[in-house]
Amino acid sequence: MLTNKIKDYLNEYISQEVYVQVAVAKGKNKITTSAAITKYFESNHFTGLAEGKPYNTFLDDLKDKCLGKLVNSPMKNSKTDDEIIIELQRKLNTLKIEELNDTYWEVETGEYLSGADIKEIEFERDTLIKFLISKDEAHDTVSTLCKNYEKLCKKKYPGAPLPLEILDTKH
Repeated sequence: MLTNKIKDYLNEYISQEVYVQVAVAKGKNKITTSAAITKYFESNHFTGLAEGKPYNTFLDDLKDKCLGKLVNSPMKNSKTDDEIIIELQRKLNTLKIEELNDTYWEVETGEYLSGADIKEIEFERDTLIKFLISKDEAHDTVSTLCKNYEKLCKKKYPGAPLPLEILDTKH
């Protein structure tokens, strides 16, 4: 099961990408947030989102960091004070090859994921894609992603300007 840290990271990553694109559409066209969301549907970014691209990029990066690829790494037994490398070395020296081939290191969060976690991320990707097929559902989904990003920004950066102001208006 995915940790909250990974879920939060993925949600922020995808919400931020969508938010920025909608904000650009709003600013460039001097239109309402709702109209900017509709305009976003015409973009290559939305096409990529509807194909699951942000998730696929995340998954590809994750698969590149499979610990099984590090079995013969010189780093495996090198001396270091770096806590992250020490943790990697511990895993490389204690896990069986089957476990290493099913363990992936997510660099941004420092979390380790398994093949089951990858399946869960793929399920989340497929669920998002389903919500983007219908224009009405897509509008609600993109709006929700933008709202989630503004909520996160209000917590992390209180007082920072939010170009969509989607939480403050009916948009």
